[in-house]
Amino acid sequence: MKIKVGVVGVSGYAGLELIHLIARHPAMELAAALDAAEIGEKPLSDIHPKLRGLYELVTFPADEAHLAKLQVDTVFLCTPDKTSHRLAPKILSMGIRVVDFSGAFRLKVPDDYPAWYGFQHEYRDLLKESIYGLPEWNAEAIVSARLLANPGCYPTSVILALLPLVRAGIIEPKSNIFCDSKSGVTGAGRSVRAELMFSEVMENFRPYSPVTHRHVPEMCQELGWEVADFTFVPHLLPINRGILSTIYVQLQSSVDSGELEYQYHKAYARHRFVRILGDSRLPELRAVTGSNCCDIGWRLTHGGRRAVIFSAIDNLVKGASGQAIQNFNLMHGFEESTGLI
Repeated sequence: MKIKVGVVGVSGYAGLELIHLIARHPAMELAAALDAAEIGEKPLSDIHPKLRGLYELVTFPADEAHLAKLQVDTVFLCTPDKTSHRLAPKILSMGIRVVDFSGAFRLKVPDDYPAWYGFQHEYRDLLKESIYGLPEWNAEAIVSARLLANPGCYPTSVILALLPLVRAGIIEPKSNIFCDSKSGVTGAGRSVRAELMFSEVMENFRPYSPVTHRHVPEMCQELGWEVADFTFVPHLLPINRGILSTIYVQLQSSVDSGELEYQYHKAYARHRFVRILGDSRLPELRAVTGSNCCDIGWRLTHGGRRAVIFSAIDNLVKGASGQAIQNFNLMHGFEESTGLI
């Protein structure tokens, strides 16, 4: 028998990507499609024409009691931070597991939320309980998670690229890390904003939220790095999807490419969704678009004392919905790649 799941926030890009992945998963059944009250009750295919003939479900406003009546096992929250902060505790109280796409339960320090997310966090116990859903590093804890904080898209591309070197002590402690990331427009969500209009994005390329982006504390938390020593600047590409991160690091001593290759393979040899390209090939967006893969490559400079690390993912798959399915698989005892290949 398939496991019944619900998706809150079906009108967004991540919600649509998730529904497609659920449809091809052999052990999942989409039993509930929910969205904001202003969306109203309407067929999924009216919201996303791509779903015509695939689902007959009608959306309804977020209602945890309704989810309980449908005997849903797991709910995916593809919702803004404040909405997830409000809904997750109510859904958990019904005995339903939660995979949250927002940043509402990623940070472990409650006092960080007003500065980075603009609200006071009211659920300190849930912050302690939540599991950060990066499967390549937290698989053991994810298995028993009741509240799963799905990582952000930028953090996924950066943490996967840096954590093997940080854990191995190869990056100079307390040195400055500079991260330059470029993302497609879907990373900004589906809301109507002037700066995301076609005529504003096409034939254009610009940075946004430099230095102050809310993903900074998440990346530093997982890397064990000081925010003061981490500079992150995201850019908006005139494309739909994909993230390419270029990261500049100072190394503790001179190393050769073989040492970096050894550390990456040691970390990811058993993880099929991380592909190590080494110093002979460079990651590119078209190689990861539509997949749950993260491609990592590098170049050494300054006699092996500095490195430029490159990382590419699809922001809607490995950076959101694909990673959520990967986490769901671990939470329910399935092979990690089920429904993703």
